[in-house]
Amino acid sequence: MAKCLNFHAAYQCRRTGVCCSAGWNIPFDAAELRIVGALATAVGTVQSANGGGTAVLRDGRCTFLHRDAGGPAACEIHRLGGHASLPLTCRMFPRIVLHDQRGTFISLSHFCPTAVGMLFEPGPAVAIVDAPAALAGSDPLDGLNARDVWPPLLRPGLMMDLESFGLWEQLAVDLLSRAELSPCTALDALTSATATLLAWKPGQVPLPRAVRDAFAGIAPAPAVLVNHDGAVKRWLAARLFGTWIAYQGNGLDTIVRYLRACLDVFRVELARDGRAREAIRRADHLIVHESSSQQLANLLNERS
Repeated sequence: MAKCLNFHAAYQCRRTGVCCSAGWNIPFDAAELRIVGALATAVGTVQSANGGGTAVLRDGRCTFLHRDAGGPAACEIHRLGGHASLPLTCRMFPRIVLHDQRGTFISLSHFCPTAVGMLFEPGPAVAIVDAPAALAGSDPLDGLNARDVWPPLLRPGLMMDLESFGLWEQLAVDLLSRAELSPCTALDALTSATATLLAWKPGQVPLPRAVRDAFAGIAPAPAVLVNHDGAVKRWLAARLFGTWIAYQGNGLDTIVRYLRACLDVFRVELARDGRAREAIRRADHLIVHESSSQQLANLLNERS
């Protein structure tokens, strides 16, 4: 069963058309080209190349994207052939997927206006839950496949077991979403708990117990929050949950550094216009879509 964060569970595309008009390359493989070719009345153009092709853009907008008078954006391929007829890139957005030996983990890119809105909606405490069919879909999910690799590192030269890593991830999500903590205070507390855990050595207490003890040993002070702090903490939890950096970095410290980098990017974007939603959208555009997660992990590894 795929897992997700509970505030993402209700995600459904609201056809804003943002993902279709961001100027991105939208690739089609040979099979997807045949499907589109069979939709004889579809209005749009694919430039064929090397057995596949890419959607032709006009002013950064996919030529298959249309808009009903007064209505939401509508994709001609989706309208005529349904979701299954879309190219893989479109079927997956805004999902970010990790597969490992524990299962499948689905987060979202908050460049999507629908996804970013979910960060600001009131709801229960953040939790890791089973992903509903509407989010997980029925087709295999494309993402980082770590099923056949070693578990994430605790620190360079020492692996975690998957039970302990999953527990660290869960407790980190809990900490990042604590109601009384500011984003900065929550990250500081996560840094402290992780630093304590990094000192663990085989032969001491079992690693799962060491994980629990590390988080139990912190007592972050409550902070005065601003209106968007809750949404920012949910966003940080989403960047942590199912992160590819877990398998691309040198250990838990790399993941924590990644979250600090995320918060730094948000702050820079927020300073531009003071609009928290748009700052998160721009941050995810840069972090999720314009950056290589492996190159980012390599840079963070060097600083560890």
